[in-house]
Amino acid sequence: MESKTIGKMIPLFYAYRVVSRFYLYLPVMVVFLLGQNLSYPEVGLVLAAYGFAVMVSKPLVGIALDIWPKKAVLFAGEWMKCLGVAGLAWDGNSVAKLIVAQAVIGFGFSCTQGTDSMLLSQWTEKSGDSSAYRKIESKSQSYIFIAVLVSGVAGALLAEIDIRMPFYLTVPFNFVAAFLALGFREEFRPRLPQFRFRRRGEAGSAGILRKTAHVVSFYAVNRATIMAYYVLALPLLLFVQADVSVGYFGVFLGLFSLTAFLAGQWLNRLAAGFGEGVLWAAVPCCILASSLLLMSDRPWAYWPAPVLLGFAAGVVRPLAYGFFQKEAEPVRKAAIASAEFWFALFNAGFVLALAALFDWSVRGGLAAVMAAVAALSLCQLFWRGKPETRVSKTV
Repeated sequence: MESKTIGKMIPLFYAYRVVSRFYLYLPVMVVFLLGQNLSYPEVGLVLAAYGFAVMVSKPLVGIALDIWPKKAVLFAGEWMKCLGVAGLAWDGNSVAKLIVAQAVIGFGFSCTQGTDSMLLSQWTEKSGDSSAYRKIESKSQSYIFIAVLVSGVAGALLAEIDIRMPFYLTVPFNFVAAFLALGFREEFRPRLPQFRFRRRGEAGSAGILRKTAHVVSFYAVNRATIMAYYVLALPLLLFVQADVSVGYFGVFLGLFSLTAFLAGQWLNRLAAGFGEGVLWAAVPCCILASSLLLMSDRPWAYWPAPVLLGFAAGVVRPLAYGFFQKEAEPVRKAAIASAEFWFALFNAGFVLALAALFDWSVRGGLAAVMAAVAALSLCQLFWRGKPETRVSKTV
């Protein structure tokens, strides 16, 4: 592929990533579900359906990528997100239909997650510029954080007019993203899915992952906790307990996204100034501190919580992926796949657990989360000790 062609694809790649991540409905999802008179466990079940769908659909997406062009898989994924988001708002009174709609969105996201990165890797490999991939990937992540920030605030403000409006207005963005994906150039040869059986004496996945298991668990547990707070705990606490308006809630989520963006941008400077070990320890500490703040009855305590969670969200993935980048190709691929699988599983489980605990006691639920994160962090610390890791800004 000529460099001139790649030059045309990169702006299209940036545009696709920004438009496809413009989730106007996400900040008001819990508010919408509570408005349909769902109980806390039912809300948790609907939200967890997304994570379970992402986890279960991964093998099917792998088969699809073998037999179809990547841009076709992206197109199908964006259409599934269109149908799922529209389904959420179309009939919000049926828990079963809401679960199905969330699962469709999860399946669609599974089709798009990483597929666009595969295309980018193909373009940069053909161009002969090995450093271009990381630069473009890192820059696109910055654009994604900005898109999430803007769409979060805009979605909250639109919900002040009509709670269903952010859902309906998200659909056109996914629709446009689907057709942007069709503009991608790729070299594709269809092939039958390959099923390879391990020979006797070969190292299995357990053997390959043993040296990275402590980082996989660190990433999966901490990122799953952060995202469970983002999609469920913060909305429940702010809307139900603090009784803030939807508009103010958009500002709270904006603080989370902005801090995550800045933490990712300044990560290497922070690592050089404070040491990478401090950053590893800061992730669970931020979760614990935010939990303590959210348990407080004082209104001011709610403001630093999304900032702390955003910082943890901005550094946990680059730290883990930086560790994986040091490993050989088979170990790196297996570790990343394992980390994302366990993240999806833990996130869905944590959402269900938080919803059940909050139905019993909000303070009790937060105390249980703090105890679990502290115990798991200590286990990881004594398991392998502090990992000496190389920071990567590619997320």
